[in-house]
Amino acid sequence: MRVIVAGAVAWTDVGAVRRELAKLPPGSVVVHGDCPGADAIAGRVAAELGLAVEAMAKNAADRTRFGREAWKGLNERMLATGAALVLVFHAAFERSKGSKHVAELAERASVEVRVFSA
Repeated sequence: MRVIVAGAVAWTDVGAVRRELAKLPPGSVVVHGDCPGADAIAGRVAAELGLAVEAMAKNAADRTRFGREAWKGLNERMLATGAALVLVFHAAFERSKGSKHVAELAERASVEVRVFSA
């Protein structure tokens, strides 16, 4: 199962990320946006759990297309990898930009989204 983990750069709750990643089936791949906070925690925890990790970063094409909102291109590319689930860790999800964007993209693509705020 391919799973995108997204969330706040200020996210520090390792336990919440560990709890959700531990529920994934063996052989799952955790895809994240290679940022501090939720992404970094997910990468570290997934590796500890023996899951494959794919860290993706904003690239030149994202910056050309979206400028200061290059994260939109990253979100599109992460979703295009064939994710079956998106886990979002963000204490202020409704006010977020990137986390909310990836969740909305996923929902439009009929990909399950689970949001954790605490």
